[in-house]
Amino acid sequence: MKMKYLIITISTIFLANCASTSSELPKSYTEESIKEEKTIESVDPFGGVQFFMDGMMFFEQGDYARAILEFQDAIEAGSNSAEVFFNMSEAYWMLQKFDKSIFYANKAILLDEDALDYKISLGKKFIALNDYESSLEIFSKIIETDSNNADVLFIIGDLKAELNDIDGALLYYQEAFNKNNELILALEVAAELAYNSNHRDLAKIFRKLLLADPSNSEYLRGYLESNEGGNVDELLDLLQIDSIQFNPFFNNLYNQIALEYLRLGRLESAEEFLQKSLSRKDNDRFALYYLSLVYRDIGRNDLALEISKKHTSFYPNDKEGYINSSIAYISLQRFEEAIDELNIAVSIFPNDFEVNYFLGLANYSARNFNKAEKFYAKSLLLDQESIAAMHGLAMTYDQNEKWKKSDELYTKLIAINDKDAQAYNNFAYSLVERDEDLEYALSLAEKAIQISPDVSAYLDTIGWIYYKLSEFEKAKDYISQALIYEDTSSVILEHYGDVLISLNEIDEAIIFYKKALLIDEDNNDLKLKISSYESE
Repeated sequence: MKMKYLIITISTIFLANCASTSSELPKSYTEESIKEEKTIESVDPFGGVQFFMDGMMFFEQGDYARAILEFQDAIEAGSNSAEVFFNMSEAYWMLQKFDKSIFYANKAILLDEDALDYKISLGKKFIALNDYESSLEIFSKIIETDSNNADVLFIIGDLKAELNDIDGALLYYQEAFNKNNELILALEVAAELAYNSNHRDLAKIFRKLLLADPSNSEYLRGYLESNEGGNVDELLDLLQIDSIQFNPFFNNLYNQIALEYLRLGRLESAEEFLQKSLSRKDNDRFALYYLSLVYRDIGRNDLALEISKKHTSFYPNDKEGYINSSIAYISLQRFEEAIDELNIAVSIFPNDFEVNYFLGLANYSARNFNKAEKFYAKSLLLDQESIAAMHGLAMTYDQNEKWKKSDELYTKLIAINDKDAQAYNNFAYSLVERDEDLEYALSLAEKAIQISPDVSAYLDTIGWIYYKLSEFEKAKDYISQALIYEDTSSVILEHYGDVLISLNEIDEAIIFYKKALLIDEDNNDLKLKISSYESE
């Protein structure tokens, strides 16, 4: 997130003509040190008025040295006015005589302890000299007697920030705003400081900004970006603010609420707010993307496809729309249409990992194994650490009977992660399908089951190995377990039929063959088995 706000740096509120600082920073003169100075007995409390006025004239003309001489004459004439000493301090400051300036500023404050302007001026002088500790001491004393001074609270916030007391700075910035709700700059500076320091209070500060100005798009954007994973009830509360609906980022509020509901697993609520978002803005990219995911998660692939197609129509150069459309097509067993979608995407993004990976998946699902190998291989080239691409390519090598290559990939996958149940299972199934090293295949399948005992495909694999080893009762036991978890796999149903045939349970086998054929209507092997055993 890029912050739009510019911090009004501390130096901008200080005396602009401080061109340089002394090599040794002066310390604040104590009351005792000033009292050591020769006390000027005031013969006439109004003495030196003309000298003072002449000094102010020279000061206004920029003749600071002459002004100092006049102020000195005023003092010698009997003036013991705090105003004289304060302006003497200002004149010395303009001449960059910082030690003398600090001295006379302190003396002015001792003569008039209620003069807030004198104290603030001295505090700013220390800031200009980079003596933040001394400045903080002065402003902290001011706030002890004037706790509602928002400007001073703001300055203390700046000083805390300069001293790297982030928590303290944020506290004083927010307190400054609390004392003066028109001082919105204090919260903006706090927001930028919190953002740059990755502070936990960032969302809280943006929320205050948003409540102060609900129509400000930057405030809402900042709040939503900093509140990811936050309290959904807080987000819902914002909907109660009438003017927030005019915020240009209002749709983003709907979307954020939907996202939080997704994180909570409340898909229906997420759908509700995504639909609200689209009702205000039918081309909202975020809402289109996530609504497609919601429909996919609830098994409404038809609706997921509909939304994904809208996505691609509004954003023809956005790969996510094509990918989501292809996944929906694959789920609907419309493989060629999935491939068509992804062919458009790959023409736009030829070197995108996801596009190439899903083209591999779509072609594999369509049994276009040569093309699947091509795209899986390219996706792995684009992301050489992709486990998904390795799995896809290994399975494709199996289908293309490139077993040396598939064995190498399965071995690599297991070496990367010895808890990769899918790698153990697929390696085992590859070996059993080519009737090679069945005992090793069995050991691999057993590891897969140990890791994930409730996966139907893994139960089927170990059952099929036992079938190949002619241990039909064990085979029946495992494959029947597989059918408990998934009874719509034509492969598992056919395997179970084969096991039943071996156990001479012909009639029962035919029933499972026919169930498999209903799912895989073009399976000629199944048709032949049914015809053969029915004729016996």
